[in-house]
Amino acid sequence: MPKRKGNMKTLNDIKRYLQPNAILVMTKCSCGNKLLGKKRKVVKTQTNGVYFVDPENPTSKPSFLEFPKASLLECDNKYIRIYEAGKRKLTQEEDIIKKGYEKIRSKKQEEIDIMTDGSTSYWQEKGYYQKQNAEYLMGTITQKGMKYDYNTGLVRDNKVKGELSLEYEITN
Repeated sequence: MPKRKGNMKTLNDIKRYLQPNAILVMTKCSCGNKLLGKKRKVVKTQTNGVYFVDPENPTSKPSFLEFPKASLLECDNKYIRIYEAGKRKLTQEEDIIKKGYEKIRSKKQEEIDIMTDGSTSYWQEKGYYQKQNAEYLMGTITQKGMKYDYNTGLVRDNKVKGELSLEYEITN
């Protein structure tokens, strides 16, 4: 059984602890998982996550828990918490980039695109954001762990803790 010495503060500390036979209990899950409140036993570790089984049914199919970016993980020696990426306001630089595109944007071309295949405006916008190394500000792809959300005007950023996604209690 793994031994916990001191506080587990880093992702590497947690990885060292979550070795085969470690037992955890899922105490919170944002998606209402059926395993809520059940014990989970680590059966295999990888650099990017761990495999769990039900300790009462060791032949059950293992489930995989992928480790998130360290900024989205928290551990206080009693609980391991995994968070969703949070949303933040645009930085000053991002705001300047967004406003720069608005200055060159062609509303006339967008009207033409509505009647045709719509690709001219898309490629113009994509090219602009590529030159700025900020394609995530288009809101269509995730780049460097970030993606612009047109509905809120915020950037989803995996360096920012959002809502709690999963919580496991460390039982041993």
